[in-house]
Amino acid sequence: MKVIGSAAKTVFYLKKMQGQYPNWRLKYKIKCKSTEKELSNWLGHSQIKRNQPLAIIAREQFAGFGQNSKTWVSPIGGIWLSAAYPIFSNEFKSQLFSLSVAIKICEMLRREHINAFLKWPNDIFVDTKKLVGFLPRVITRGNEIIYVRIGLGMNILNRTPIEGISLSKLLKTKNINQYYWTAKVLKAFHDSIECNNQKEYVIKSANKFLSKKLLPSGYCPHKWEIKDIDSNGNLRIQDETQEKLLSRFRT
Repeated sequence: MKVIGSAAKTVFYLKKMQGQYPNWRLKYKIKCKSTEKELSNWLGHSQIKRNQPLAIIAREQFAGFGQNSKTWVSPIGGIWLSAAYPIFSNEFKSQLFSLSVAIKICEMLRREHINAFLKWPNDIFVDTKKLVGFLPRVITRGNEIIYVRIGLGMNILNRTPIEGISLSKLLKTKNINQYYWTAKVLKAFHDSIECNNQKEYVIKSANKFLSKKLLPSGYCPHKWEIKDIDSNGNLRIQDETQEKLLSRFRT
């Protein structure tokens, strides 16, 4: 496993969790505009290779962006990273990618006794507060998927907006190892790739973790209610007269 700078501490925990595979290449930034832009620059200068996922991890980013180019508040104390995972296949199920990431993060958090839920399509909430957000993308060449990538933010020890919550508040402690949790996030990303071909498991798990109280933005909770996630990863919502299918995954 290739290690650059301060990422060595994250690698230590990754090795304890999943051994030498996959051969992660990690870079650590003390401060940057956006880990997404840093990752794009890295991919522009270094061709992605099989079994060698990449990740940029920042202590702080000051021009991060999330879904629909919304500002991503990323102060010191959180986990801010962008990662790319090589696929090189036309059999990878793009429509399940966002859900597979979400369920593996929820599983990871619940093992730590944090009652996490999916706000479809790509936010992880505890009650009504956002703990994790991620932005998934699929990169193709012809019919072949070359790699998938995510930009991810997780509130750990940082101050959060009113709509957010930190791991520190949930666990009621400031004694939290960010390198350990960064490794857990990277492992969840790896596990999401491994389970991508298990469609029934992904959809069933996504519905188990799905919050039916948190509608996507733009839909009034007094009019619409969430029904479920269908077999293609779309969200079904309904009002008194109609049912609507929402598809948000971006390629």
